[in-house]
Amino acid sequence: MTLDAEVTLVGISGERRIPVGALYGPDGIHYLTKRPEEILTRIHVPDRTGWKATYRKLRRRGSIDFPIVGVAAALKLRSGNVVDDCRIVLGAVHTHPLEASAAQEFLRGRRLDAETIEMAAGIAYQPAKPLDNADLDYAWRKRMVRIEVARALRELAGLPSGDLPPVIV
Repeated sequence: MTLDAEVTLVGISGERRIPVGALYGPDGIHYLTKRPEEILTRIHVPDRTGWKATYRKLRRRGSIDFPIVGVAAALKLRSGNVVDDCRIVLGAVHTHPLEASAAQEFLRGRRLDAETIEMAAGIAYQPAKPLDNADLDYAWRKRMVRIEVARALRELAGLPSGDLPPVIV
């Protein structure tokens, strides 16, 4: 979703190509829009020359656990560290991946510095609604969205993580 990729699905009714974001349904029960007889045959990623991207995954255990919070961020900067375009997608904080569109709009045309990053992270975490599917506090998980968005943007801007609190799960 963060890179505006599309997928090709093939089934008995033929072939269809849809944006990755359209692959996800609105609830946790019917979480994919893929039909039962379809298979995903191809992922189409557009040319993102000049873009930087990162993914942050907060989880209880090292590499094998499902995320408690996921943040995928990609941006294209022009001279002076000004955001030309950007995408931020939140995972594990809703029934489907959630685009932080208000934060994206806020960032476009702004210089990516520490203050702008903190403001964007404050906007990005607002639509997050972590499900009650982990033994961690809802408010803590929501707060971690803000922190992980800030960490992702700081990484892409080439800034140190600064005074962001350590992650303790």
